[in-house]
Amino acid sequence: MACVVAGQRRFTLFPPDQIHNLYVGPLDRTIAGQPTSMVELNAPDFNRFPGFRKALAAAATAELEPGDAIYIPALWWHQVEALAPFNVLVNYWWNDSPDAAARFDAMVHAALAIGHLPAKRRAAWEAMFDTFVFRHHGDPVAHLAPEHRSVLGEPTPQLRAYIKAYLARGLQRP
Repeated sequence: MACVVAGQRRFTLFPPDQIHNLYVGPLDRTIAGQPTSMVELNAPDFNRFPGFRKALAAAATAELEPGDAIYIPALWWHQVEALAPFNVLVNYWWNDSPDAAARFDAMVHAALAIGHLPAKRRAAWEAMFDTFVFRHHGDPVAHLAPEHRSVLGEPTPQLRAYIKAYLARGLQRP
């Protein structure tokens, strides 16, 4: 959530499905802590970044005046531009899960563990993620009693602690 207190701001938002057209820079070495697009929004190099045209077509833009607020949905990419010489913006970011910070870490780990495998192996992992993470085929453990669902069970504080310890042990392996 962002609210303009003074000045004017332009927000450009890109939906998550445009990630491949945003030409995101390094995932782990960023100025602000979050990955950013390498494309200059106001002067895009379409020869170098041709897919950015599609991202622009999908973008939403809003110009805010003092007292205006904008809600930026989770995982939407955005750029904020100052349109006045003096600006004050107040924003607040919140997470809707105790594990929100670990989500990006999980993606980076998957990129390390799976991203460089041969295509057929990545396709097999895609099926696993579709089943167990994205649940495209329904609840993958509906056939198990709740007490036997282990890491796919309801995420209680105890289960979260168990999973974090399990993952930490796994990361210690060469």
